[in-house]
Amino acid sequence: MFARLAPLLTLIAAVLLVLGLIDLAVFRSGVYARLIEPESTAGTVLGSVYAARHLRDPARKNILVFGNSQIGEGFSARTANEASGRPDLHFINASVPGTSPRVWNYLLREVDPDGDRFAAVALMVPYDTFGIRVDPANYPLDTSYTLPLLRLADLEDFPASFHVADQRERARRAILFPLQAMREDFLAFLANPPHRLHKTRKYWPGWLDAVQQWHGHDQSIPAMDIDPTSGQPRSWDGCSAELMPHLRDYLDALHNANYGSPELQTQDKAYLREWIGRIARRYRAHGVPVIVFVVPRGPWHKQLAPVPAASGAIAELRDAGDILALPCDAFVELEQPQYFFDQLHMNHEGQQKFSKLFAAQVAPLVH
Repeated sequence: MFARLAPLLTLIAAVLLVLGLIDLAVFRSGVYARLIEPESTAGTVLGSVYAARHLRDPARKNILVFGNSQIGEGFSARTANEASGRPDLHFINASVPGTSPRVWNYLLREVDPDGDRFAAVALMVPYDTFGIRVDPANYPLDTSYTLPLLRLADLEDFPASFHVADQRERARRAILFPLQAMREDFLAFLANPPHRLHKTRKYWPGWLDAVQQWHGHDQSIPAMDIDPTSGQPRSWDGCSAELMPHLRDYLDALHNANYGSPELQTQDKAYLREWIGRIARRYRAHGVPVIVFVVPRGPWHKQLAPVPAASGAIAELRDAGDILALPCDAFVELEQPQYFFDQLHMNHEGQQKFSKLFAAQVAPLVH
C-alpha cells in the first residue's frame, strides 16, 4: 500500500517544498514587495512606505502625515512647508486611500522600526462618528492593505484584532500563506515579468513626484440653498448628475444626524483606543509627539452640523498625555461647498487653505 502511495507522497512533498522555498525566497525576504503591482491595494501601501523613506530629509525635522484619500487629495506637504514659517520643518504626505489607524500602525513599524526617525507623526482621526456604518475593526481590506507589511510574528496579534471569525481566518491565512493571498498578482507578474519590472521601475519615481506636485481638483461644488425641513437643496441647478446622488446621501445623513448606533459608536471608540494608543506608546518612549486632527468633514458640515468634540478614546489619550489633539474647530471654516469637489474631498482651494492652517497649528508643537 505504502509502495503504491510513495510516488504520490513524494510529489506532494516536492510541491510543498517548492512552495515553501518560493514563500521564503520571494515573500518572506521582501523581494516581492518590490514587484507588486503599484496600483493595487497592497501597492498603495508600499507607495506610502516609499514616500516616507525617500522624502525624509535628514537635515530637517520631518513630520509624517497619515490619513485616507481626504488627506491624499486635501493636503499639500509642499504648501505646508512654505507656510509653516519654520525652515527646519519638513512635512511628508504618507496618506493611503481607504486606510485607518490599524494599517498606519504597521506602516509606521515598517518605516520607523525604532520610533525615532521623525520629529512628529500626525494622524487624521474622527472626533465624531458621523456616517459610521460598520465596525472598523472588521474592515476586510485591512488585510489586503497590510499584507506586504505582516510577519509570522503577527500571526496571533493581527488576526485577533478582527471581531468576526471569517476575517480572523482570512488574516491568519494571509500571514501563513502569502503566495495564496497574492496569487492573482503573482500570476499576473509571471504572465509578463518584463512588463511588471518596467512598470515598477518607471512608476515609483513618477509617483513620488506626483505626490509632491499634486495640485488638487479645480472644480467645486456649486453653492446651493439647503431647505431646513428636508435637509436637501431647494434646487440642484449646477450640480452634475454624477455628483447628485452622493450629495443627496451625504445631506440625508447630516439631516438625520447619522452618527451610528450606540453599538457602532462603542466599537469605533475601542478601535481608536487600541490603534491610536499603540502608535502613541511607540513614540512616547522617544518623546516624539503624536498629533491627531480632524480633516474638514464635508461641504455643509459648518452650516448643518455641530463642531466636532474630542470624546471617547481621543479625549482619554489626550488627557493622559499620550497624544496632542488639534483644536476641534481648527478647520471648520473650510467645511463649505467652495472648498470641496465632492462630498468628502477638498479641491485645490481647500487643499491650499487647509495645508496652510494645518502647518500653522502643527509647527508650534514640534520642538
